[in-house]
Amino acid sequence: MIGSVRAALPRVIPRNTTGYARTLITKSERWTPATAREGKLLEQSGAVELSKVLPNIESHWAKLSKEEQYSVYKQLEEIQRKDWKDLSVNEQKGAYFVAYGPYGPRKPVSPPGQTGRVIIGTALAAGFGIAGFYGVRSLAKPAPKSMTKEYQEEMTARAKENNQNPITGIASEGYKGKGHVI
Repeated sequence: MIGSVRAALPRVIPRNTTGYARTLITKSERWTPATAREGKLLEQSGAVELSKVLPNIESHWAKLSKEEQYSVYKQLEEIQRKDWKDLSVNEQKGAYFVAYGPYGPRKPVSPPGQTGRVIIGTALAAGFGIAGFYGVRSLAKPAPKSMTKEYQEEMTARAKENNQNPITGIASEGYKGKGHVI
């Protein structure tokens, strides 16, 4: 019964979306079996020399073509079948970088230095807003005379003389409020 209910519900997110919400990887960055077959890398295990790539794999990786990256990946996969302690330091670093490096789905969304630019831009925008507010306010007419404290105290005295709101307001017995003074 539950299976039939599930089948009847419309699918908002298709089942075959594997990690699209978490990654920004494009089709050109993906390795597929077709990519490997087109490059004929499955037959050629030594397309790229690891001894040249591994010492500085972080800088070389982005410059390699997809086929060469796949070749390095396959060679490192074969090397990792040995005991981890038997691998050289460069092989360990290379395997770690290929597995967890900042490329493909783990590529940073924002470039380095973006945070500083955002903070400076936000501060400048807020500064321009505040300057604009006070600039427009300085061009405004002065406050009306009814906003002065003397005028408001005079209006409070006049309200008491005219017995304004004698039950609970200014003219009532024991009134302790400010009256018309803001």
